[in-house]
Amino acid sequence: MELNNTVDDEYFKSYFNLNVHEVMLKDKPRTLAYKNAIDYKKLLTFILNNNNNNNNNNNNNNNNNNNNNNNNINNNNNKVGSGTGILSMFAAKAGAKRVYAVEGSLMAGYCSQLVQHNKLDSIIKVVHKRMEEITDEIEDEKVDIIISEWMGFYLFHESMLNSVLYARDRYLKDNGIMFPSRADIFLAPVNMNKLMDKKINFWNDVYGFDFSILSEPALQELPAPYVEYLEKDQLVLKENKILSVNFNTITCEELEDIIINNIDFKFPENIKPKTIHGFGIWFICYFDGSKGTVELSTAPGDQETHWKQTTILLPSGIDLEGGETITCRLQMTQDSLNKRIYDLNLEFPDDEEQEMEQDDDDDEEHEESCDCLKCKIIREHSK
Repeated sequence: MELNNTVDDEYFKSYFNLNVHEVMLKDKPRTLAYKNAIDYKKLLTFILNNNNNNNNNNNNNNNNNNNNNNNNINNNNNKVGSGTGILSMFAAKAGAKRVYAVEGSLMAGYCSQLVQHNKLDSIIKVVHKRMEEITDEIEDEKVDIIISEWMGFYLFHESMLNSVLYARDRYLKDNGIMFPSRADIFLAPVNMNKLMDKKINFWNDVYGFDFSILSEPALQELPAPYVEYLEKDQLVLKENKILSVNFNTITCEELEDIIINNIDFKFPENIKPKTIHGFGIWFICYFDGSKGTVELSTAPGDQETHWKQTTILLPSGIDLEGGETITCRLQMTQDSLNKRIYDLNLEFPDDEEQEMEQDDDDDEEHEESCDCLKCKIIREHSK
């Protein structure tokens, strides 16, 4: 097979790297969530019941054969971004009669070899093309299920979701399944004391000298957003579910500019004084079937995944004493040149902006020197 890496060069080149695939394959929560969803026969019975069985030449006996087919995924699958082909192999082993493994990078060559080496080439067809450029490589007009591990940091960043939705609209049957089926995104204020001590407060005393003037530029040099594991006890308050996405219905247009207003966090009166350094974001994906759901969680405290968690750091820590309320707005906007990349913008609307959004006449005026939590964050965030 002649391989040409001419589409989305930088993105696809990054996936022609065995280290990348090693990380993903060793991510057991990620890989086993897909395997369990595919293997869990109860999840897939309604696919089987709706299968046309066009190749069986026994359509007159469908009623007699339904029970015999309940232990097989006797359908067509489309795997978008197949990588090494592991998810395609799961589908083939589970009983799929045909799997299309679509891979735009040069990994398609390895994938094809691995499929043949595992004697699955009679079921799995590797297509080395970008999904949007496929012409006649997928023989079946429609498929029963689309399986893709497309997710990026905080779900959307550097993801392949646009390509997956293209595949859904072009190839998925009306009663077909998307794996994953839907997802929730969560946001919570977080404490980053360990990071601050290691990377920022370090400059306060360097072998007896005061280097604190470098603290601010050191903070600015931290990756933005900051991607690393969060411990459960770093959450200052319980997370808010800020967005739910259904992959059966969402459109590419809806992904261009996602704005989530009025995200409220209320700090109890009796809370122990704490400091917030930013807001952490993570997601949970769900694989839905007729009899149950498999979850893939990237939440703090759950088994670690390669997605970690994403934190939007504030310019400086904000001390909480209890009784405060803060309202924020999160905007995720696709880059105009590269739709795989999102710009994150976390804002803290002042009273006038909130009144325009929700016509709230109860908001009180705040003096410029006001020391409430909202004004503290607004002042620090606007520096």
